[in-house]
Amino acid sequence: MSKRGLQLVVCLYLVLIGVPFSSQGEENNSKRVLFLGNSVFNHKGGLTQTFEGFCHGAGLNYEAFSQFKEPENTHGIEFLNYGRIPLNLPEVAADEGIHALIRNGEFDFVILEGRRNGYLLPDWVALPENANRGEAIPYEQNLAALGKLHRTIVRSGAQTVLYMHPGLHEFPDIKLGIAQIYQRFHADLEAMEIDGNRHAVTLVPAVFLWLDATRRYGVDDWYFDSAHGNPLARYSSSCMLYTYLTGNDPRQSDFRELSKDWTIPSTGPAEFAKDEDAAWIKQQVWLYYTTNRR
Repeated sequence: MSKRGLQLVVCLYLVLIGVPFSSQGEENNSKRVLFLGNSVFNHKGGLTQTFEGFCHGAGLNYEAFSQFKEPENTHGIEFLNYGRIPLNLPEVAADEGIHALIRNGEFDFVILEGRRNGYLLPDWVALPENANRGEAIPYEQNLAALGKLHRTIVRSGAQTVLYMHPGLHEFPDIKLGIAQIYQRFHADLEAMEIDGNRHAVTLVPAVFLWLDATRRYGVDDWYFDSAHGNPLARYSSSCMLYTYLTGNDPRQSDFRELSKDWTIPSTGPAEFAKDEDAAWIKQQVWLYYTTNRR
């Protein structure tokens, strides 16, 4: 009898003698999550601390990893010392070291960011001179790069997660257009055939959450600088990633701890989101998840 067949016989026997059967043991298996990005995932303590905090608070053994060079204090997060990845998608996809990192890491999820907005928008879109857009890259080239990464992720046994970069706060009017580009990426990646099959891609709409938050809190109480969020903003992105990767309702979580700067000792005092702020964030995240789960 095969191993699988033996497992089924044992499970049937346990049910027949009245032993309750559940998938709890399977749910507690460790999941490895690679955050593949630069400062959007790592700035001032990053997203990984609070992401793990949400997971551990729910009894889930999700481990967060980052390719960014090891900071002074990792707070239990393992860093892979890859260093800073390139700034645009074609350069990322052309880097064999990144593909090797994905193939050899035994990850369950790989979270990709679409990179800087200026590389995604067509060159005929007029942006202010201070937008630091870089050279515009055609959609087809960006998609081909994402497709190459997606193929490596799928063949490694992991699932691709596409994170909608919230972007600079100075240019709110372009965010809807950027979100539409992400949605095209999502649809086109899921339409790809890899070894004869199509594979799901999880789309995490952080850009909309941050737009909601800046209307509620104002730019100065949400952004650390023009491109990076403060601890509460990072908490919100971690909450959203936790929800989209696990399917858990964040409103059932009492986790409120904010990430610490990498230079602060892990034994230092913790800071927490206010109850009302954490509740609002969890409500908004669950609203997005239940209305558009992918």
